[in-house]
Amino acid sequence: MKLWMALLLGATVWGWAQQSAAPPVTAAFHPTRPGFAFFDHRGHPGNRIGYRFFEHTPMVYGAAPRNYREAGIDANSDARMLREFVARPGVLTHEVDVKGEEWAPQKWTFHLLPVDDGIEMLLRVEAGEAGLNSYYGVQQCFRLGGATNAAWRQEIARTPAFSEYDYWQELKEAGKPPASLTWVLRRGIWEALPAGPGTVGARTPLGLELDRQRTGGNLAAMPRVGPYEAEMLYPVDDGLITRANRDRTWVGGIYWQRTSHVTVHHPADCLHSIVNIGGVPPGGVRVLRGRIYWFDGGLEELARRWQAGFPAGSGRTADQ
Repeated sequence: MKLWMALLLGATVWGWAQQSAAPPVTAAFHPTRPGFAFFDHRGHPGNRIGYRFFEHTPMVYGAAPRNYREAGIDANSDARMLREFVARPGVLTHEVDVKGEEWAPQKWTFHLLPVDDGIEMLLRVEAGEAGLNSYYGVQQCFRLGGATNAAWRQEIARTPAFSEYDYWQELKEAGKPPASLTWVLRRGIWEALPAGPGTVGARTPLGLELDRQRTGGNLAAMPRVGPYEAEMLYPVDDGLITRANRDRTWVGGIYWQRTSHVTVHHPADCLHSIVNIGGVPPGGVRVLRGRIYWFDGGLEELARRWQAGFPAGSGRTADQ
């Protein structure tokens, strides 16, 4: 074979390999709506998942720790994890200077990395001079609206495969009652959260511990939690919450370390993780890992991948 032909063939094969190696999921920030991102999947065309980084007001309880030792934060380990993550090619970064009457001064830096089955996430929380209370719950919004959601919401997310609004409309036209596409793990078994117009959710083991502290052990005094006053149902194993399509062959889910509560906000077709970013000393930093899952597979495969990525002892809420 002539040299020029060999070089051309080699370049073609290399280019094909590079294209094939690119993750099927892409991420971008919305050009006109600050604080929003969206994700596309080339293997799941016609679907776009949205994300809102900063939503509503925090849930606050307890005192801020005085130092890293009291906070239980390994600052060196967190700094190393952050350096290694941001050095990987393809990382996108979003910064939020958190301000407002109901917020302690702080800065969030989100790092997003598209991978084969979703988005790896890292959140760096830098506290101001007051630090952050032992519980400082902030809501992360995972948007899965479909064609029947309000038009302005479809600018962020239009995900017919995972939209309960769309599914309910189909069932209504067929004379059937609403059915759920939202799943959580309870005692190791996938269970659907109820379908309906209200906001429902559940406490993780961390959320149970915190809410018992906040209520003096009387959870009945706190039947609803979070910015949308979600009705608290039976507790879940951890912070993993997902939507599956109608035949459960595709999943779109979210997980953050230190999740205290998960909710499904049916009026907006969203899933929420309420994440405890708190327990940070004055001027200190905490780093948390998160994950968005989006792949061609079922719920059991999702559980397997989540458990492999966040094994027991790695900062899952059950270990807090």
